[in-house]
Amino acid sequence: MQFKQVQKQFSDYIRDPEANPKPEDIEERRMKIYRELFFNNVNGFLESGFPVLHSLYKPQQWQQLVRTFFAHHQAQSPYFLDISKEFVHFLAQEYTPRASDPAFLLELAHYEWVELAVATAKVQGTYRAICVITDEPMYFSECAQVVCYHYPVQTISIDNQPDAPDEVPSYICVYRDRDDEVQFLALNGMTALLLDILSKHPGITLKTLCTLVKQHAPSFGEEQLQAGAQQILTDLAQRSIVLTLD
Repeated sequence: MQFKQVQKQFSDYIRDPEANPKPEDIEERRMKIYRELFFNNVNGFLESGFPVLHSLYKPQQWQQLVRTFFAHHQAQSPYFLDISKEFVHFLAQEYTPRASDPAFLLELAHYEWVELAVATAKVQGTYRAICVITDEPMYFSECAQVVCYHYPVQTISIDNQPDAPDEVPSYICVYRDRDDEVQFLALNGMTALLLDILSKHPGITLKTLCTLVKQHAPSFGEEQLQAGAQQILTDLAQRSIVLTLD
């Protein structure tokens, strides 16, 4: 048997011993050590990466969820730091929820993952702060993300588990401040729209931004729209969500 085949048989058995044969010439005691070592590493990372979600499950149900992920998901990254991202992808694309899973499973998992993604985001450009928004080109921070959820994920806990989605979705900006601390900012629809346009048009000016916003909100006058956008963007700039090039 070729070495790659041996490796695959070894890894398949570690991931899902009930569905795959044990490699020959390796005693079960040693294979059990490997299985527990690999699974416990992944499980420990998920428990720390998704503390709220983990707290909502009974131990046996959580173990079942993690084992399903461990056995069936083919990770695209070899880095432990990416396990959380792989887990969210698994829930979104591959997993069939069980009766024991909360309806907000995917949204809560994504919300908890975003915090890690923002905390570890690498900045490629060189930016500086803006005191007051005028005519400078604006950029959406590389250490920020705007997310939209139908469940109030920011308030979910063991004692607060909603049965149905909200009538109005929640917009949240997750960002890293000047002290490299991750912060969360609830947004209204207009602010979310401003940041969405800004993220799609890096280097945009206030005037051009307002022109694009008016296409979505034609009832606003130009002066009113520009004054409101300037005030909102100045506040976002003070939080290091909106920047300009150095």
